[in-house]
Amino acid sequence: MYTRIMFITPDGIRTNEEWIIWLLGEEFHEKAGAEMLVQRTHLSPEQVDEAVRNLERVKALRAERQAGVLSKVFMLPYGRTLVADLKERLGR
Repeated sequence: MYTRIMFITPDGIRTNEEWIIWLLGEEFHEKAGAEMLVQRTHLSPEQVDEAVRNLERVKALRAERQAGVLSKVFMLPYGRTLVADLKERLGR
């Protein structure tokens, strides 16, 4: 027998970028491996990579890549600001 776990975004999270920044700030202690994000979000690796690239452009996080493949992400100060804004918007 096994337990089925549902992976549902918190109410009010509207984009993959918000979902990833929320996970980094609230569940992964500001850093995560790419595979952790794929497993937790149920997004494809390509979708996670696209969202991470968007967040890199606005300097919300820093990503490490090996041979061009996303391996780890780390939250930057602006990412913490985004998490605080999400908390306020979500009433948490």
